[in-house]
Amino acid sequence: MNLLDRLKRRGQLSEVPNVNSRIAELRNALLSENDLFRGIGEAEMSKIGERLPMATADRGSLIYTPGETPDALFLLKSGNVRIYRLAEDGRKLVLATVGPGTVFGEMALLGQSMTGSFAEAIDDCTVCVMSTVDIESLMEEHPAVAVRLVQLMSRRLRQAEDQLEQLAFSPVPARLGKLLLTLANDTNEVAGHSHQELADMIGTSRETVSRALVDMKAAGLVAIERRSVRLLNPGALKKHIQDLDA
Repeated sequence: MNLLDRLKRRGQLSEVPNVNSRIAELRNALLSENDLFRGIGEAEMSKIGERLPMATADRGSLIYTPGETPDALFLLKSGNVRIYRLAEDGRKLVLATVGPGTVFGEMALLGQSMTGSFAEAIDDCTVCVMSTVDIESLMEEHPAVAVRLVQLMSRRLRQAEDQLEQLAFSPVPARLGKLLLTLANDTNEVAGHSHQELADMIGTSRETVSRALVDMKAAGLVAIERRSVRLLNPGALKKHIQDLDA
């Protein structure tokens, strides 16, 4: 049983059937838009794409779960995916939220382990799946891909170290402030995240996040709306975070 068949058997992914010219074009676009494949020609990209299955995951479905994590990389074409773990008491800790054009998954070959983690489709997602054999062949044929994968893993490691440092040393209001600054869009709005989801991202409870937001609102730093938070003064919020961390 191949990799995608195992995933389909668990009901986590649905393979895109009947790969016609339009689907093949979409798959090749997925690959060419990913930084890993920068510089690879169109003809070679088509050869790579022919051996990679393409699949979809519905919003809210689990792409993989603890004990069922495949040794594979997923190339995300559309949608967003949340990678998280569960503590013994049921609390969720979000390790990363990845968007289109990024890579996620279990790859022992690269020293990246997602064992014990969940990958949840936040939206309807489209992915290409690369097995260990696929990635080994690709790195042998295109050494630049191996370099970019190492760079990707290095960035992920730094992000994990930063997250661990914040959990260990920064108080919850400071962690929340940093998260809001990171998530804010061009209009200084953090939209589409519940208080529980914000809490999951910084390793605390929903009640604690709600109290911290009320304090920020009272200080004139944010405005709280339904499933959104607007940063009224990002500069003042940064200063507030620095004072909390001091």
